[in-house]
Amino acid sequence: MLRLDGRVDVGVVGSGGVYAETREVSALLDWTREVLAPYGFTPDLSLPLVSVCRDELMFAFIDTVTSHWGHCFDLSSLAGLPLLGRTGLAAALGHAPDAGGRHRLVVLAFPHIGVDGDGRMGMVHRRGVPGVTTACGAVHIARQALVYGVSGVVLDPHDVEESLLVQRLRRVLGDGVVPDLPQVTEIVRRSAVEEMRLLLSGLATPELPVDFALFSGIVVHAGETDRVTLDSADVTVDGRQIDLLARARPDSS
Repeated sequence: MLRLDGRVDVGVVGSGGVYAETREVSALLDWTREVLAPYGFTPDLSLPLVSVCRDELMFAFIDTVTSHWGHCFDLSSLAGLPLLGRTGLAAALGHAPDAGGRHRLVVLAFPHIGVDGDGRMGMVHRRGVPGVTTACGAVHIARQALVYGVSGVVLDPHDVEESLLVQRLRRVLGDGVVPDLPQVTEIVRRSAVEEMRLLLSGLATPELPVDFALFSGIVVHAGETDRVTLDSADVTVDGRQIDLLARARPDSS
């Protein structure tokens, strides 16, 4: 449940209420600025890092992040799984503003899913494209690969990102039943958060303090507008992780 200011903004998207409680992207980004300000995070003293899918449908989300936090360092890959590794994140750190020797990163990890006019999950209308198409297409293809028994062991050098996505999902799911698309999308989200935590945890040194905030959820494309869930939000300052949702919404019912 997304409660940013004591209220839930309900968007009727999806079938079965899977994404019934969502919020406009701009409202979420407004809240990130408000909740991070007490910890010294401001647009001029922070670098936003965005881990989303390469899909052009995500450009509007990136534009909104830019309007709130400034130009983003792009962590994107197919499905939004961050694959830049330690070298890529070290490069991002080198681009972060230096505030008296301290660096601050605002990380947003948001895979996406479409919902068409009939409430079908994973489908979306694209301008100029007849009929409906999949979103996220990469997650859809990866899920199908798992259904057909692809092991995920072999890395295709000409399809690296999709291969790594299948590999990660297979590692999480094993050989069990493959869940539906919303559930697989949630696994991608959790995997993105796990990978970012691993990479971020090794950045700071006594000589180079690094504070970072990490927000994650799902971008839902429904009709002409995008909406978002918020599934995790925390900030790490001087190595201490603080749950922003617990602090910002004492009533989490």
